[in-house]
Amino acid sequence: MRPSDCGHRGERRRRTRRRLVTAAMAALLVACASTAASSAGFLHRLFHSDPNRGVVTMPEYDPEFFLKSGYCPPVKVRLGEEALTTYERGHDQDAQFVKYLASITKTARECHAVDAQTLNIKVGIAGRVVAGPKGGAANISLPLRIAVVKQHGADVLYTEKFKVPVSLAAPDFAADFSQVFDQVTFTVGPDNRDLIVYVGFDEGPPPGAGKPTG
Repeated sequence: MRPSDCGHRGERRRRTRRRLVTAAMAALLVACASTAASSAGFLHRLFHSDPNRGVVTMPEYDPEFFLKSGYCPPVKVRLGEEALTTYERGHDQDAQFVKYLASITKTARECHAVDAQTLNIKVGIAGRVVAGPKGGAANISLPLRIAVVKQHGADVLYTEKFKVPVSLAAPDFAADFSQVFDQVTFTVGPDNRDLIVYVGFDEGPPPGAGKPTG
């Protein structure tokens, strides 16, 4: 084979490789341009479309939906009112003259929507009474208060004082008590979603503090 033939073949191969490289680069540039255009289109849609499109929003306050959704405030025994100690007159705070000691041991509640703006709560309260050193067989009346208040702001939506009868008899002079209060009914509004039901003993104000209410 002549040297001139080898030179011609080598030149043809080099031209072929250059054409292949050029074609590959052109294809790559087209692909990059397509990707850039696609990304630009996505960003345009992201920043220029309605961000709330397709989002379902509820009215600011729909009392009927609010009550039917099963809302039921929690019940909590108010701190400092979970126990009641009765002393013989003139011997307050003297453990040797305790007549009766009552305590709340359990609470429960059940809620019902009366209408679109009225909530009824059945509140159950259970506890125990024991006689002290100066106690004995007796029929006593426990003062219990139920109050529905806002946890933020302390607005009172409902408050009522009830009397729960308990009988103590020999030989142990102790008794359990339980009562369901089903008349806890009040109106709810747009801001009444952080309610709490407080229960506790309510002896009323100290002597000379005025007539108790409720």
